[in-house]
Amino acid sequence: MEGDPRLAYRLQHHAVPHWTEVTRQRQEQAEQRVRQAPQAREAIGTSPTAPTSTARGRHRAPRRWWAWPAMAISAVLLFAHSQAETLGEAVFQVEFPL
Repeated sequence: MEGDPRLAYRLQHHAVPHWTEVTRQRQEQAEQRVRQAPQAREAIGTSPTAPTSTARGRHRAPRRWWAWPAMAISAVLLFAHSQAETLGEAVFQVEFPL
């Protein structure tokens, strides 16, 4: 928020908002982690060029496990709906004596 005149006025004349303190602390922690990273790598014995995660080998992720059962249930419901509609037409075309 550098260059914000409202924030500059608040810093000079009022109490500092809580989020500014939290943001400052997070930035300091991030800087501290960056400074400690080379020392931690040396202690472990890894190089910074080593891959940290395995590549998936594909751009798109595979389908979730629930995709096929959901499609099967949808197909069964659609088939049952069409059969009920056909049966209903057949029943109402025949006149039942009441």
